[in-house]
Amino acid sequence: MDNLTYFLWFWTAFFWIGFNYYSIFAKRTYHFSSTGMFSFMLAVQVLSWGMVIAASLRYTLSTSMEANEVISLSMDNIWRSTQLFYISAPLLLYSIIKGVQDYMRYQMYGEDISFWVGGDRGAMSTNLVKYWTLLLIMGAIGAWIYYCVEGRKHTGVLSAVIIVTLIALDVLHPCTYLWVGRTKMSPEKAAQLTWSQALVTRGWWEVQIGRLILNQTVTGFMKWLGPAWFVMMPLLTLVMPYIGVNQAFMMIGSATNR
Repeated sequence: MDNLTYFLWFWTAFFWIGFNYYSIFAKRTYHFSSTGMFSFMLAVQVLSWGMVIAASLRYTLSTSMEANEVISLSMDNIWRSTQLFYISAPLLLYSIIKGVQDYMRYQMYGEDISFWVGGDRGAMSTNLVKYWTLLLIMGAIGAWIYYCVEGRKHTGVLSAVIIVTLIALDVLHPCTYLWVGRTKMSPEKAAQLTWSQALVTRGWWEVQIGRLILNQTVTGFMKWLGPAWFVMMPLLTLVMPYIGVNQAFMMIGSATNR
């Protein structure tokens, strides 16, 4: 039943991301009181955090029972739960598509669709996550460019831009690891290159990007960014009420997916 729930509500992540980009580029036709939205979001945050903590505890409990360990909840659990919400969306869609294809092949042609005949789709799944997370990051950069050029002239665009930026930061760490985390160039070899050689060597850039992002300082900042945003968001609704609308949709999406 748990897997069935994930499959039924895989679309919520796409809706949440798409709604925010729609809010950036489309004209808003609704308006809200900042005081009323602040009160609403304060109640939403209490419920939302309760669900996030409950989902993280459930995941930690299941893994601890398998490993016979004492259950504990850390910021890593909450951070991974948020990352899973975005990363798993294309994988669930891909699983549904391939599952339907295999079922049709079995029903119509009687083909053997067992794992050892169908092959491992791990490489395709990895590429899906790589390009999906990269698309989210590039989309956030494009959103800021649009805001600086045109979006700042319209009401409510900044709130959606901030949210897509937070989404991009959530997937930045796994995206960086998938693209440069397994580079063949060692730091020692990269240090031996001259500047002219380094600038035209892909491996050198991979090492530098890995050092810049895949470190304890940046990782710690990313883990606490989400909780800090949830704390600050009700206060920001006093000056940007449209954040409350976007986050209300996020609550619905995260509740159905978790």
